[in-house]
Amino acid sequence: MTTIDRHGRRRVLKGLAAGLAGAALWPAGVRAGRPGWHALGAEVLDAGVFQRPLPIPAQATGELDADGVRHYQLVARPGTSELVAGIQTPTWSYNGAWLGPTLRIPRHQPVALHVHNGLDQPTTLHWHGAQVPGQMDGGPHSVIAPGETWTAAYTLSQPAATLWYHPHPQAYTGPQVYAGLAGMLWVDDDTDRQLGLPRTYGIDDLPVAIQDRRLDAEGRLAYMTAAGDVMGMKGDRFLVNGVEQPYAEVAAGWLRLRVLNASNARNLNLAFADGRRFYVIAGDAGLLAEPTPMDQLLLAPAERVQILVDLRGDYGRRVVLASDSGAVVPDLYRTPMAVDDYDRRGFDLLELRVGPSLALGTGLPEQLVEPPSLEPDGATRRFLMNGMIASGAFMHLQAGHGYAPRAAHGPGGMSAGVGGRDLFAINGEYMDMDKINVHVKLGATEVWQVTNVSLMAHPFHMHGTSFLIRARGGKTPPPQERSWKDVVLVRGGETVELVARFEHPAAAEHAYMYHCHTLEHEDNGMMGQFVVA
Repeated sequence: MTTIDRHGRRRVLKGLAAGLAGAALWPAGVRAGRPGWHALGAEVLDAGVFQRPLPIPAQATGELDADGVRHYQLVARPGTSELVAGIQTPTWSYNGAWLGPTLRIPRHQPVALHVHNGLDQPTTLHWHGAQVPGQMDGGPHSVIAPGETWTAAYTLSQPAATLWYHPHPQAYTGPQVYAGLAGMLWVDDDTDRQLGLPRTYGIDDLPVAIQDRRLDAEGRLAYMTAAGDVMGMKGDRFLVNGVEQPYAEVAAGWLRLRVLNASNARNLNLAFADGRRFYVIAGDAGLLAEPTPMDQLLLAPAERVQILVDLRGDYGRRVVLASDSGAVVPDLYRTPMAVDDYDRRGFDLLELRVGPSLALGTGLPEQLVEPPSLEPDGATRRFLMNGMIASGAFMHLQAGHGYAPRAAHGPGGMSAGVGGRDLFAINGEYMDMDKINVHVKLGATEVWQVTNVSLMAHPFHMHGTSFLIRARGGKTPPPQERSWKDVVLVRGGETVELVARFEHPAAAEHAYMYHCHTLEHEDNGMMGQFVVA
């Protein structure tokens, strides 16, 4: 089986480009097939530009010391990024790139991650999806002051997965993520090789981080500049790995896309513009038992999915990944204030330009892993996700009033938006840094029943563990949701039953969080704390 190291990646890309130059490509902006795209009510606004290549974040594999510990270095610092062609936008980032390096962490390998804060304000760094003790989780209690360095030391024993990292300071997560602070973390083991899955980074195994942003007239990031933004910050520029609607040169063969919805609030409905089928092989925190064929997939903020797409017969073609939002997203909301034109229609994300085959010998396995399972032996807990009605905030917005944003506290004078207010709640309670809401016994396997009693869907996330969806609306979850997960989208009026085992301790000083992952909701009350002991 052919493998390609990181030094050979540039040579491979040059070969693909040469092959594409000699191929009969579709003219720019023209799509093959799927005449029903518009008929589905998902008319695309501003068809993709596809003028710049997809950036592939650098891989960070760490430095191994004499004691067998692998060390990684991350620095949060200000800079500029060309998110939109020809516009230099002030941003924050890790290690100088809009999307920080992809951390490659071997399963069962002790690691130490050294995080330096080069910003002018406090931050934290949360390892989203990592099963680590509360002291290493990077939640709101693990504050890194300007100029200081924090070290997280842990060993990941969970299955191979696509995780990510982002700041998590109390009431400031939304603006700091919006400013550009995020990156991927991949847990690696030998499963990919054993299954023959595409696994050559940047060639047939691509990181795809999707975000939406809004820019002002000067090209600066504009955060929470409208009254309705408190319902969830959405933008009109669609970025993949920090570039607006890029293209990727890929080989005719099986392609693996590791997709992260890194948006603050926008739900995506992934689909290919020609209607082609793809195969879901993994969710947030692990592989499925078997590939699941689909032609569209709803992906909430902070959710991850791994898909395989068959490009073996597409040499010389251009294949567009888009969000067919209008087919699904409007039904997630019972209040029009939370839906914009892009939710009602759709938008392009990434163009795949298919070159010659590389004969890497990868494919689509019939089976992946044994079906994950958990049997509860602990408490059953109930969580109600409350909207803005109880606080009177929704009536305030309906009356045409907004909330005054905080002072400029971001790159290029970006507003820090609205945060620290009691607007959204869980179980009728707002986030209180001094209150522990739930006490869990170490080693227990519990059932968490999450019911959404609000007017809009909320992505629910818990720290420190992965869960299985036991039931959705009283029924068995669909096949694509039967992997290990750490985020679940809960629709209005729906109850989702989760089962999770709590194997790591978390004291009150470094409690775990559970919260809505619409960041503007999290920053305004929709979060609670739990300890494990």
